[in-house]
Amino acid sequence: KLISLFDFLEKAITGSAYENITKENLWQYINPGEEYNDLKVRSFLSDFKKLCERFISITEAEKSTTHQKNLLLTFCSERHLEKNLSANSKELSNLFKYEFNKNYDYYNNKINYERTLISHKGKNIEINLDSDYSVISCSIDNYFFSAKLDLINSLISRKYHVLGNTSFDIRFSKEIISFIEENLHEIEKSDPVIYSEYLILMMMTANDSEKFFTSLHCFVLRSINKYNHSELEQVYFPLINYGFNKVSMGESIYLKKNFDIYKTFEKKGFYRNMNSIQNIDFISIINVGLSLNNILWVEKFFERYKLKLMPEYKEDTINLIKALIYFKKKNYEQSLKLLNEVNYQNSYYYLKAKETLMQIYYEQNEFEALESLIDSTRHYLKRRRNVLSIHYDRYLMFLKLINLLVRSRQENKDFESELKSGLKNNKNVIARDWLAEKVKELG
Repeated sequence: KLISLFDFLEKAITGSAYENITKENLWQYINPGEEYNDLKVRSFLSDFKKLCERFISITEAEKSTTHQKNLLLTFCSERHLEKNLSANSKELSNLFKYEFNKNYDYYNNKINYERTLISHKGKNIEINLDSDYSVISCSIDNYFFSAKLDLINSLISRKYHVLGNTSFDIRFSKEIISFIEENLHEIEKSDPVIYSEYLILMMMTANDSEKFFTSLHCFVLRSINKYNHSELEQVYFPLINYGFNKVSMGESIYLKKNFDIYKTFEKKGFYRNMNSIQNIDFISIINVGLSLNNILWVEKFFERYKLKLMPEYKEDTINLIKALIYFKKKNYEQSLKLLNEVNYQNSYYYLKAKETLMQIYYEQNEFEALESLIDSTRHYLKRRRNVLSIHYDRYLMFLKLINLLVRSRQENKDFESELKSGLKNNKNVIARDWLAEKVKELG
């Protein structure tokens, strides 16, 4: 019955005939000619769901070779299959020995492996197991370090993304940092993931954070072919977010550093191996490339990976990106058309679209529409001041300076010195290069 149920669903789905998937049609397919029984249909569906869940659990477990071999090792130990136990133990030992991506999952598997061996050897009470216990103790320590660092970094990144308060109060964090710093060179060689997580933490919290950014960047570039995709994501986003936070504080040199990271990771196949690319990250990549006038690279990247955008925001993201590219090419009419098709999923989409729209209005001398848009955007910013944090002041300064540009054109007054002073004292203002170009045109 369940095989027939599966057959029915498969035919309906592969044929895109979703409207045929009803309980009544299902019953007739499984039991042709019999009177419909809702209770039995529900029972079939419940059993089928359990099979699906079991299938998913098994296929997910099969993704980890180490986990499978650990289960097999335990099985062999419990049944005293010495030959199989020895062979499987050697295979696991080699897997652990040559693994670069030693995260907390790695150490969890290693702990289980070492515990199984201790339990098996311990059946002989005359064997000295002191060294075995010492080894498993180190694995437990490293599991603790890696899990805690991952947790702390995850917590801080949520605040640091908007340059918020980076303080945290998590037990043993000071002790972990102190231990790592005392053994830093050894950890760099033996535990690259713990070393990376430590550098990420210091990059987000230390006063001399740039030193740790440089160390992490160099370490990742040296080891990029050894990272698996999951661990590469763990270093990619902190590096990129650090760069953007530096840019938001006026250090535009980090645009080039971020772009270099994008190119390196793209060459490595990082984006190709992603199931999906975060929409805001995708827009940020495009923005950086356009800011550095790498239009051809941007267009190739966009065409290559646009299908990996997350579906819920895909259409709006594509429209916004196309609008940004057309604006960079000075095709303002096409850019304007696409901006009008963007729904504002969040403040990022809203502000990026409005920033570009204001620039277009200025280029087209649509000053009345521009003044109205400046006013409505100013009210929007005030309602979201706490959410935007430091970016609130960046956008507010942009509104002030573009308003001065408009007044210079409309009133024929000289605001050039005020504009130049604003740009000089606010190196982190939104669209600073464009504003500087327009100020230069006034002269």
